Amino acid sequence: MWRSHWKNRTDWFNRRISFVIVGMLTFAAAIPYLLINRFSDFMQRTAFNPETQIDLDIPFVAWMVLPYLSLYLYYPAGAWMGHKDDVMWRQNIVFHQMMLLSCWMCFVVFLLFPVEIDLRHLVTGVEGTGWESWIAAVHGVDKPWNAWPSLHVVQSTQIVLILRYWYPSTTRQVLIWQTLLLICWALLVISTLTLKQHYIWDAITALAFTAITWKYWMKPCLDRLTTKEYQDQFDARMAED
Repeated sequence: MWRSHWKNRTDWFNRRISFVIVGMLTFAAAIPYLLINRFSDFMQRTAFNPETQIDLDIPFVAWMVLPYLSLYLYYPAGAWMGHKDDVMWRQNIVFHQMMLLSCWMCFVVFLLFPVEIDLRHLVTGVEGTGWESWIAAVHGVDKPWNAWPSLHVVQSTQIVLILRYWYPSTTRQVLIWQTLLLICWALLVISTLTLKQHYIWDAITALAFTAITWKYWMKPCLDRLTTKEYQDQFDARMAED
């Protein structure tokens, strides 16, 4: 599916691949997620209960809906920022394919070991405030299922890792941007707990899953694409009829 896009990658203001990546994640990740979310809500089957007292004690913080929703800025950020040269464009395609595959791995967990997130009764104090509609929108779109590993944490962490891989902190300016990125990411992870959208178990398993897949799968593949051998292999595949 990438061949015609690779050959015409300079189209659409040199952003053709970026647009295709965002489209791929929308149709192959977001839509299946919503379908599985609704299916789990319909089935009402819980494999186990990971709830702890800490989950109950963590305070609900309404304004954390903002970092929670910031996840939807991470997807175009990853697609848009991998644009320096053809090496990075190749990595951009391969990384997002791996990101999609890891998303499907999480979908398998959602289907085989569904967990209901029974925390929304702790969402209080938003009635009549400016946050009420924001919280209602989150609850309307996302049923309290698809708990672990938290895709919010998995996918935001993957984007942070690829941006740090592409843009290491070699200058003061980049260091400042990387620091801001890490702060925003930390707030996003915390928001999954303070917004009562996830259990601690969900965040921990998401971080563990992301760390393992990055170290032993994603990063080695990205590193190989810096070598001429694998660049030639990539280009040969893209040149096939």
